[in-house]
Amino acid sequence: MTPRYFYPCKLSYPPFYPYCNYYYSPHNTYRQYQNVDPGMFMTSAKDMAIIMKEASHLLAEMAKSKKFSFDLMTAAQQSKMEKVEQLIKSTGIKVIPKVTYTPDGLNLHFDSGKDYNDCCKLTLKLRWS
Repeated sequence: MTPRYFYPCKLSYPPFYPYCNYYYSPHNTYRQYQNVDPGMFMTSAKDMAIIMKEASHLLAEMAKSKKFSFDLMTAAQQSKMEKVEQLIKSTGIKVIPKVTYTPDGLNLHFDSGKDYNDCCKLTLKLRWS
């Protein structure tokens, strides 16, 4: 049997402290962990690298083309999501993000989906005001 140590109340506790007497067992702090299999973790890392490359390509297009950025911002503010998706597809990326916007900026939610084992998600928040 595991020894248990009794600690009585101390006056330093606030009056709302719910438990006055408690037990502490130094032997219950050990925890069993699952066996580690890095296979899925490594696959997730490879798939995330693909998503990040696609996101990086889209960001580079936004950074270099003033017309593209203007058109994307205008379409997002006017809730023309088909136009936003068309503009994003025109960059040539294969992983198309789900786009939401706020008055302050644009949110791009990249999801690995079925193509990449549904392992990873990447959210970019770009501010425009």
